[in-house]
Amino acid sequence: MKVAIYSDVHGNLEAYRASVLDIARRPDVGALWCLGDVVGYGADPERCLEITAALAGAAPAELDGELADAAGGLAGKLRYVVLGNHDAAALGDQIINYFNDAARAAAIWTAEELSPQACLLLQNFPLTATEGDALLVHSTPVRPQEFNYVTTVADAEEAFAATDANVVFFGHTHQGGVVAEGDGNPRAVPASEFGARDRYLVNVGSVGQPRDGDPRACYVLYDAARGRLEFVRVAYDVEAAAAKIREVGLPRVLADRLYYGR
Repeated sequence: MKVAIYSDVHGNLEAYRASVLDIARRPDVGALWCLGDVVGYGADPERCLEITAALAGAAPAELDGELADAAGGLAGKLRYVVLGNHDAAALGDQIINYFNDAARAAAIWTAEELSPQACLLLQNFPLTATEGDALLVHSTPVRPQEFNYVTTVADAEEAFAATDANVVFFGHTHQGGVVAEGDGNPRAVPASEFGARDRYLVNVGSVGQPRDGDPRACYVLYDAARGRLEFVRVAYDVEAAAAKIREVGLPRVLADRLYYGR
């Protein structure tokens, strides 16, 4: 059985829809894990939370036919959803004080758009979750409530030291990649080398706002039994997602960056 692991949807309905449809076409996917930031930046936070709830097994929202079929087939397979910093900001967390101007504007707008039911769903997201030898977190196992980043060798060393988990799955930077701990020296490795060593940090990238130069949605397929990992890219209607951001009056940079994956 494979697990589809995704993060940083960021209110991008078009990217989320395309990713769910792609996952639903894979009969070997038996579970889904979401690593946070379902909302923020994008123009459809409520709809993205409705899809999340449907995947977790809640009564499905009024989704379109193809998406309704896909979500119905995956209903109950979303086992974990952890809290991201933009999810927390939408609930009034002081983390918003560390956001840049565009992110702060989007967080304030998102908070005003969400229904009480959507806020209740966000409030139930934990900071971390564990499954077997895997730890799920939005940012880093080092004080996860602070939502710091893993971008340097020192960050990776600190992250490995903060947990006994063999694999840490996270998002937050919107840039997918794998770091292996070998002889106490973390180093970036290709996904094809996953399973050859003991411990890993896996950034699963971003569904709704990739920042690795590839505008396509990104998620990961994880096969724990075989020790395999695969990054999946899914094309979606970027123009539609960007147009919605402009239409609701969010900062234009949040729309423009979608075209370039930056």
